Amino acid sequence: MKSNKLISKPSAAKPRSPEYALAVSELRYRRLFETAQDGILILNADTGQIDDANPFLTDMLGYSREQLLGNKLWEIGPFKDVEASKAEFRELQREAYVRYEDLPLETSTGKAINVEFVSNIYQVNGDRVVQCNIRDITKRRQAEEKLKDYSRQLQVLSRRLVAAQETERQTIARELHDEIGQALTVIQLNLQTLLLSPGAKALSPRLRDSLGVVDRVQQQVHDLSLNLRPMILDDLGLEPALRWFSRKQAALIGIKAQFKADPLKQRLSRVVETECFRVAQEALTNVIRHAHAKTVTVELRKQARQLHLRVRDDGVGFEVAAVREQAMGGTSLGLLSMAERAALAGGGLELKSAPGQGTEVHAWFPLNWKTPARELKPA
Repeated sequence: MKSNKLISKPSAAKPRSPEYALAVSELRYRRLFETAQDGILILNADTGQIDDANPFLTDMLGYSREQLLGNKLWEIGPFKDVEASKAEFRELQREAYVRYEDLPLETSTGKAINVEFVSNIYQVNGDRVVQCNIRDITKRRQAEEKLKDYSRQLQVLSRRLVAAQETERQTIARELHDEIGQALTVIQLNLQTLLLSPGAKALSPRLRDSLGVVDRVQQQVHDLSLNLRPMILDDLGLEPALRWFSRKQAALIGIKAQFKADPLKQRLSRVVETECFRVAQEALTNVIRHAHAKTVTVELRKQARQLHLRVRDDGVGFEVAAVREQAMGGTSLGLLSMAERAALAGGGLELKSAPGQGTEVHAWFPLNWKTPARELKPA
């Protein structure tokens, strides 16, 4: 037999009072305040008096909470520059927000630290309150300084390697031209003499073949010498060297070359001449190999104490982002080489291109002039 006893439903939870909700909210904030991994400082927005400080801040600065509370911000050691601290506080009162990416402070033991400092003004129960979030970035700054130091060292090493490479190229180029080139000229003259000698008729086909081989090798030696380090760059300077090289490269595949330059009244430093020429050399080589262009233009302009090199073509173009990604992956080193050479000379490099719209390589260098030789004074 079923019971007729009614089963009562559980009564609905009583609504929380506003006082209870406020207490819960304050408890949550206090937990966050106490356990935060950044320093937090609470100030009176009208007077600058310190009303609260969390444990992370006291550990960071080496002051107890009791030493901080009740003081004005500029009355404690870390902010001992009174005038500067007062001025910053007035700025905060005006703007309601102040941020410092790198603020130097001093702990109670005199240790220098760097912090990121962010402060905001907000309302609490009708009172204006300042909350300062202070993050210790000392280790990050030290790591950044080490990284900068390593970068400087690498730049110095790179400059020395490039200088050594260029010196070695110059030496090999001159040896090819002077030693091997002259030896081949002697062989050529001897073969021509043999061709004209009595009784050489039977040997003339072989002598002419040998002369042809010597001519080809001589041309190859000449081209190698020029590609290693064109003597025109050392003897006449950057402008004549670029004019000659751009026309020479364009002639290889039968495209039109235009060269425009502002006159350089004196020679540039060896570093600027070398790196500018090498960037142009790489850019023109890329035009010959990949651009399928009809025209290439090389410009050398002086502007705002800088030398600007532009190599433009009307070829097929490409997606710059894809080429940069390949370069960073080590697949295409030409772009990295040009950028590195421009940077080593104190300049920079920009690449512009799009499919079907050609390519422009823009590099700039400081206008560092070659130091004139000192004139010898008569004794």
